[in-house]
Formats: sequence, C-alpha cells, structure tokens
Amino acid sequence: MGAKKPRRKRLLFLSCSLVFLVMVTSAWAQQGIIREIIILGNERVNKDVIVNEIRSKVGEAVSRKVLRDDVTSVFGLGYFRDVQVDVSERPDGVAVTFVVMEKPSVEDIVISGNVKIGREEIEEVIEIKRDALLDMDKVASSVEQIKKLYTSKNYYGNEVGYTVDVIPGNRAVVSFDVKEGVKGRITEIQFVGNKAVSDRKLRKAIKTKEKGWFWFVTKYGTLEMDILEVDRSRLRSLYLDRGYVKVKVNEPEITLSKDKKNIIITFKIEEGEQYKLGSLDIAGDILTTKEELRKGLKARTGKIYRSSVVQKDVLWLSDYYADKGYANVDIAPLTRLDEEEKLVHLVLRVEKGEQVYFGRIEIKGNTKTRDKVIRRELKVAEGDLYSSTALRKSRQRVMRTQLFKEADFALNPAERKDVVDVDIRVEETETGALQFGGGWSSVFGLVGVVSLSQRNLLGRGYRAYAKVEVGEKMGNFRLGFTDPRVLDTPLSAGFGLFNERREYSTYQARQTGGDLSLGREITDDIRVDAIYLLQRVEIFDVDANASNIIKEQEGTSTTSELTLRLTRNTIDNVFNPTKGSDLRLEGSIAGPGGDNYFYRGAVKAIWYHPLIGDFVLRLRGSVGMVEAYNDDEVPLVEKFYIGGIRTLRGFEYGWAGPIDENQEPLGALKFITFSTEVIYPLSKAIGLKAHVFYDAGKGVDDWEDITPIRHAVGFGFRWYSPVGPINIDWGYNLDLDEERGEKQTVWDVSFGVQY
Repeated sequence: MGAKKPRRKRLLFLSCSLVFLVMVTSAWAQQGIIREIIILGNERVNKDVIVNEIRSKVGEAVSRKVLRDDVTSVFGLGYFRDVQVDVSERPDGVAVTFVVMEKPSVEDIVISGNVKIGREEIEEVIEIKRDALLDMDKVASSVEQIKKLYTSKNYYGNEVGYTVDVIPGNRAVVSFDVKEGVKGRITEIQFVGNKAVSDRKLRKAIKTKEKGWFWFVTKYGTLEMDILEVDRSRLRSLYLDRGYVKVKVNEPEITLSKDKKNIIITFKIEEGEQYKLGSLDIAGDILTTKEELRKGLKARTGKIYRSSVVQKDVLWLSDYYADKGYANVDIAPLTRLDEEEKLVHLVLRVEKGEQVYFGRIEIKGNTKTRDKVIRRELKVAEGDLYSSTALRKSRQRVMRTQLFKEADFALNPAERKDVVDVDIRVEETETGALQFGGGWSSVFGLVGVVSLSQRNLLGRGYRAYAKVEVGEKMGNFRLGFTDPRVLDTPLSAGFGLFNERREYSTYQARQTGGDLSLGREITDDIRVDAIYLLQRVEIFDVDANASNIIKEQEGTSTTSELTLRLTRNTIDNVFNPTKGSDLRLEGSIAGPGGDNYFYRGAVKAIWYHPLIGDFVLRLRGSVGMVEAYNDDEVPLVEKFYIGGIRTLRGFEYGWAGPIDENQEPLGALKFITFSTEVIYPLSKAIGLKAHVFYDAGKGVDDWEDITPIRHAVGFGFRWYSPVGPINIDWGYNLDLDEERGEKQTVWDVSFGVQY
C-alpha cells in the first residue's frame, strides 16, 4: 500500500501537468497571437505599400481596435474602394488576412454636349485625369468646375451630369454630359421689400454688380453663384448694423430677359422692426472693474443696435486682455431680445484663460538680411508677457524697413501651456536698384538718368545710393549713405555728396557740397531729423539778355543751412498703400558759415483711403514759403519750382510759377499744391495699376497772387515690372496760357531695373 501511493501521486502529477499544458496552449491560442499577415486582392499596388500602413505585427497579440485602425489606414491610401479584414485560428495562433478591392483606373473621359466651350478647355479644369485611379470625390468636384467654367464665361442655367462605366480589366470610363445655358450678363439687380435702406446702398454693399461701361476691365455683370451667396450675408450684415436684428434675406431669384441675353437678379428682403441697445453688461473674468472696461467700449445703451460696433468692442476687449498676456481669451457676445420694447440686451462674457508669455522667437526666410536687422524692429522679446498690440506693431515696423515683401508672424504652442513660440517668416524684396529714366523738357532738353541704390547693404540695413543725370543742359551727380539704426539704437545717421549743374536758357547754375543728417524715432509713427548742408552755389554764363533778377545773382556764394524735419507716417504698406497718411513738417535756416541768409518752411501731406472694391483714393497737398533776411536775396536754386511730375502734372518744370520775359522759370517764394488721385489695380498678379488725377496749385512771390490757381487733369500707369518700376503720366492743362508759351499736354516717363 505504501508503494502505490507515490506512484499514484506521480500519475496525478502527470495528469495535472498535462491538463495544465492543454489549458495554457488553449489560452495561448485564444489570446490570438498573430502568426501570419496575408494580403489578397492587390494587383497594381505593391504589397509592401499596404504592409507599411498596418500596425498589427507578427508575434503580437491581435487587437480589434488596432485592426480597425489598420483598415482605416489602408483605405486612406486612396487606392482601394473596399478593404476587409479576416482573422482565422491556427494551432499556433491566428492568421490575419486583409482583402482589398482596388479602385479602377480611368480608361477614358468622355465629354458631350459642349458646343460653346471646347473640350481642351474643359479638360484643363476637371480634376479627374486619364490613367489615374477613379476618385468619385474628384468626379463630383469636376462637375462643379465645369459649371464654374461656363459661369465665368457668362453662360447661365448650365447643367452637368456624369456616369461611370466599369469595363473589363478593372478600368472605368467617366462621361460628362453638358447642357449648356444661355450667354448673358447681369443688367439689373432688383430689391423687393426694402424700406429702411435704399437700393443704392444695398447695391453698394454687394460684390455682384450690374454690367457697366467698363465691364471688360472690371468684369462687372458676371454671375458667380458662390459670390451671390456671400452677397446675401453682406445684405443681412448691413441690416444688422442698422438695428434690424430679425431681418431675412431670401434666396435671390435669377431670371432671364425675353431675348435670354440679359440676367435679372432679385433680392427679396423682410426687414422687420428696428431694435435699440437696451442694456450692456460685462460678465465672467473681470481683470479690473466693469466701469473701467466700459470706458473702452463704443456701444451705448439707448442707441440703435449696431453689430459692427459690437464686433469692434469684442475686438477691443480681446486686445485689452491679450495685451495683458491672455492670448487665448474668449469673448462671447450674448444677446436677449425684448420683443415688446424692441430692445437688445447684450452681455459680453469673458473667459480669459491662462496668462501666456513669449517663448522662442525664430526668424526664417531671410537669406540676405541679418537676424538683428529684424529683431531690432520687434516690440516683443523672449520671456515678455504676451501682447497682441506689440505683435501687430512689430510686423508693421518690419514691413516699414522696405526690405521685405511680406512678414508673417505665426504663433505656435510650446511645451509649456503658458508659453507661445513665435515664428517670423519673411519674404525678402529686391533691395538693390539700377534705374534708368528719360524725358524731355523745354528747360533742360533731353535728359537721361542712371541711379544705383541699395537699401540693405551687407545685409545690415545700410542704405547707399549713387545717381547720375546727364542731358543736353544738365549734369548731376549724387552719392549718399545712411545707417537707419546706429548701433541698433533708434538713432539714424548719414551723409551725402553732390555736384549738380543745370543749364537754363539764359544762365547756368552749379551746386557742389554735402550734407550730414542725424535722426531719431520718437514713437513708432513719429520721428525727427536734423540735416546740416554746406554747399557752394555758382550762377555763371549769364546771357546778356537775361532778366535783371538773374543778373543780380551772377557769381559764387556759399550756403550753410540747418533743417529740422518732423515726420508722422501711418501708411499701411510702403509697396502697396491703401490707407494711412504721411505728414511732414520742416523748417530751415541758412546764415552763419555762409553767404546766403534765408529761412524756409513747408508742410507736406499724403493720405490714402480705400474706396469701393479695389479703388484707392490718394490725396496729396503741400504748402511752403522761403524768405530772405539780413538784407539778402533768396538764391535761385533755393526757390520752389512748381510744375512737373513731383508737384503739378500737366505743366513743365517750373511753369506753374513765375517766369521772366525770356520764358525762363524763376522759381517762387511761396507755393501751394493739391492732388486728387484715384488708383485701381489692373492686375495684382503683375503689379499693374492705373490712375486718374486732378492736380491744382501755383507758385508765387506774394500770397495775394495765389489766385487764380492753375489746374490739370490726366491719367497714368504704374507697373512694378520684372525689369523694375515703370511710371507713365499724361497731364492736360485745363487753363492754358498761350501767351506764356505753355503746352496743352505733358508726358512724363521713367523706368528702372531692380536686382
């Protein structure tokens, strides 16, 4: 009995071990260890391309979630119209099989029904291509592109259908059937139901325009459905900004004239009642007091509710919080309507989020310009509290250097939630210029100009130039250098050298000398400059028939002159200005250290303002005077010569001021000029602009003679061409004085080469 017990124990042990082994093996199989991955159905697509998208791996446990992700990833390759997965058990684990069904490739594209637009032009706009994999999204998109093509050519009422036929060999034929509409332009836009707002103001608010006189340039009269939908929002916004908070703008009705050549669009409007602002409150995270915050808001209770004012207040609050480091502040305008009293109760709810600091500031795209030239213009620094205003001003300052076509400030989250990195990507512009110009005037004859300039010398932002003007009656040379930020401070310094000779009909004048300048920024928009000039002035070869004014100044003299200039510049873009102003005040005094004694003052202003669409208004005005003292006379070269491209177009140089009996411009002691110019970009892509202008002004020796003012109108073109800026102006004298020998029209042309 004793001997059997150990044997029974061994048998029991072996039995238990066998059961345990079977249980472990069964559990291993049930756990689903992947032993093989099989790909089926692929013919054109390489197996490795599919396997690379699969996260499931041999030797790892099978996972339903991972398999679902694998199917999504394989399908996302875009090569298959269906992807299935199967898991089968094996003695040692499982086998995973992916079954794919490849998309057919496009065998042919058939276009039918098109008569007015050729097949080649349609094929250029459709996204589906021959021999490419069939993509139904691209087929549907191609239908819309064909419709847009017809609409762009003023065909209305077009219909486009499609069919896809699969042929043997897993190939497909895509057919587009076009039903062409009639050709026409919008000749009338009607508004129905509007009482509070006139048709004229509604037409002004929308982008869709009626066909006009210059439709071939402006493309007015073209019907574009996507723009028409945007116009509905524009009309609604116009009413919301006038207190009509329940306005409805219905789907515009599009009809054709009887001859089916003209399009008529009708907007039906349900204005509703006008509402006023009943109450205004600020809730949520208040940094200071509500009363303090309300001081910065423009919306006022009891006044007409205006959505644009509310939007500005939201932006102001956003900037207020962002300037204190809350970059992710959220301002939600919540409104409640009082139907009986016709009031809007407004609550601006603030969620300030976390305070944020500037982290890494990285500059990219500057291949020629050194980093410090950009960094010294920034109003932000690494570690500073976040400020949206400082960031905006930084971009303005970088653009104002005139070294870059564009500067993009992008914010990127850092590892820490309270830090934001700044990536500054700049696109450098051509800062070197080799310019050639030419022209003719009765004063100087044929003139040629060559100038070489560089606004970014050595990549340090230094400015240098050399200019030569040579003509039948003139020869000028100028050389200069300026450091706009001496030792990276707000100070600027520079010098210039010159030798200029001009031959007039009865005398010649030569100016030889140089100048030193020192300037400083006062604010981001205001700066002050001081310029000291020392020059020798020669009046020689005076004709015997010259006027006494000229004869009295024959000889050589020295001018020692100090000028102070105050400038305020808020123009938005130096290359393509659309808004802002440039105001300059300057005063000069000449005397000690020289032979000429006079003082001079001038005010010059330029103002840009956007008009309808892409039209921009440019106003320019200037007034000035120069007077002698110490019993002296004002030198001829220091007077104001009014007339020409820089002062009064339509007149030759100096001819809108005093002239003597020999028709010699004498220059004026006082002047005033004014110019109105409307600019329109003919092509933004190539930088071509056209403008029309009205210029007025006059140069006199006594303010009593300032009237009648001289006038001129004209037109011109500015083209920032691949070979440099080209300027063409034509002016027409509106009050021709034939006795003075004036010309009725004057052309001015110049061109240059950029590098």
